[in-house]
This record gives sequence, C-alpha cells and structure tokens, in this order.
Amino acid sequence: MTPLGRRMLLIISYLESNLDEKSKVYEDGAMRYIFLMNNILYIVNKVKDSELGRLLGDHWIRRHRSQIRQYATSYLRTSWTKVLSCLKDDGYGSGSSSSISKVALKEKFKNFNMAFEEIYRVQTTWKVPDPQLREELRISISEKVIPAYRSFMGRFGGQLEGGRHGKYIKYMPDDLESHLSDLFEGLPGLTPRKRT
Repeated sequence: MTPLGRRMLLIISYLESNLDEKSKVYEDGAMRYIFLMNNILYIVNKVKDSELGRLLGDHWIRRHRSQIRQYATSYLRTSWTKVLSCLKDDGYGSGSSSSISKVALKEKFKNFNMAFEEIYRVQTTWKVPDPQLREELRISISEKVIPAYRSFMGRFGGQLEGGRHGKYIKYMPDDLESHLSDLFEGLPGLTPRKRT
C-alpha cells in the first residue's frame, strides 16, 4: 500500500472509531446496528466509487461489506428475538386442548401481537436510505418471522379461531409480510392494519 493509502486508511479508521462511539448513544441496540449499517455502507459506497477504492483495495471493501452483514445479524437477533420467542411451542402440541392450554395460547398470541406492534411502531420511523440494504433487511426479517408465525398459527390457531377467540389472532401471515414492507421508511406514526 502506498503512503497515501496508509494515511487514508488511518483517517477512515478514525472515522469508523468515531461512528462506533456515536452509535453507543442509542439505548436501543437494534437502532445502534441500523446506525452502523447505514454509515458503514455509506463509507463503502463512497470508497468503491472513487480513487479511494483503488487506494484501499478490494479486500478493504469486502471486509467492510462483511462487517455490514454482521451488523445485520446482530440487528435481527437484538430486535426480533422477543417476537420469535412468543412463537415457541412450549409443549402446547401435546395433550388435549384444555381451557388451560387455550389460556396459554391466548397469552402467546396476545404477546406476539404486542411485541410485533411495538417493533412496527418504532421501526417504521427508522430510515435505511439504501434501497438494497433496506430490502435485504426486510427479506431477512420475513425469512425468520413469517415461517415461524405461519407454523405456530397452523398448529394452534384453530384452537382459538371463531367466536370471541378471533380477537387474539390479529394477523394472517400475508398481513405480516405487508407490514414488514413498511419498515425503515422513516414514516412517523404508523400502526399495523389488522386483518378484516
């Protein structure tokens, strides 16, 4: 690497260190990872589309793209674990469908609805300006949440459907998919639309 390349690498390293420190301002860990992904991707795009790309090399660009993927994984874990934990079986599939298990199922669906709606309310206000990153995040979320919800609903939804129990299952899988497409648009005050 040339002396200029080393100097630029040092300057960018300072910038990255500064971004990491600034990210700690966010109390919400998921927002911290969104902040880091947005900013590191911005730097990567500026580097690869300029003379810096040649100075720093492809290895630098690949390493930082890998870092963005790691932040995305950390974001998913930090943000969506609570929602997914609401969809764990916890042994409900065994035994009879007693009123005790219906109470527990109602609580599971109620907790899922509350957790999903809170994430939706907050993360629709967050902005991911890069369309490709925004779509990749949505796809990653969908690949985790939709199959888990579809499976849980398929196994246990029939025990609550109909009559007064319909209020516990607010969303069909397609509704969730639609709601996930609203994330990261920077739109304040959205609430998920319930199924009709």
